[in-house]
Amino acid sequence: MPYFTHGETKNKLILLYICARAEAIPTRAQLYRTAILNSEMEYFAFEEALGELIEDGLLTEVPKPFGNCIGVTDPGREALQMFEKSIPQDERKRLGAYLSEHRNEFLHETQISSRIERTDEGVVLHLLLTEAGRVILSVSLAAASEEQAMKMRSRWESASEPIYNFIWDTLSKEQH
Repeated sequence: MPYFTHGETKNKLILLYICARAEAIPTRAQLYRTAILNSEMEYFAFEEALGELIEDGLLTEVPKPFGNCIGVTDPGREALQMFEKSIPQDERKRLGAYLSEHRNEFLHETQISSRIERTDEGVVLHLLLTEAGRVILSVSLAAASEEQAMKMRSRWESASEPIYNFIWDTLSKEQH
């Protein structure tokens, strides 16, 4: 009969498992959602386990154009390989199914991003479109107010593809 871990050790193994099994390196929010919705982990336990795994070098923060992601290191993979069976099989299946089911959503969240920056000159809205980890479109717009920047930001997800296509088509047309 296998020995199943509990508490802090189980939380750490679950985070390692998610990071190792996710198709793309998950954002902190994606890692949090996956852990909270598919295990008995609570917010403070998540934060404590994640902090310790990063501090111990088993997970690492990976800077991306849209923010930091959480990646598993080689020592983290080795630790998971040794202790993966300590996570109950039904929980591993549930985590794997969730990652598969939300694969496209997770990829989409990391491909279309934005941030608002407050500067001495006003408010700037930064819009990013990435593909395969590469920025394919970056636009910075000065906004009249934070409210306007928020409205524009809320439309970015649905408008990003037509905007990209318009710019691409316009700039790649042959001049006659």
